[in-house]
Amino acid sequence: MAKNIKILKLITGQDLMAEVLPSVAGVVKIKNAIMIVVIPNRVDPKTPNVGFGPWAEFSEDKEFTLDNSHILAIMTPIKEFVTQYNSLFGGIVMPESNLIIP
Repeated sequence: MAKNIKILKLITGQDLMAEVLPSVAGVVKIKNAIMIVVIPNRVDPKTPNVGFGPWAEFSEDKEFTLDNSHILAIMTPIKEFVTQYNSLFGGIVMPESNLIIP
């Protein structure tokens, strides 16, 4: 399971979700980055859907180094996003509760 999953708001307006790796001054290293995409809801335009899409889809690289000047904010994602992210990258997804069914 990936650790240190964060949302990065870039100066381009893109929102990425990625595993943030140990970095050096002036840069942020990320792994397995995906874009967070807001998709219009045809049934109820006031309630958009959220999806995930590939980022740097034409690159074979899985790790990237971003200059700090290209990042506006780094945020902690909601639990549902982390669960979905972990399922995309082969992590073990744990249920919300520890109920045992007899």
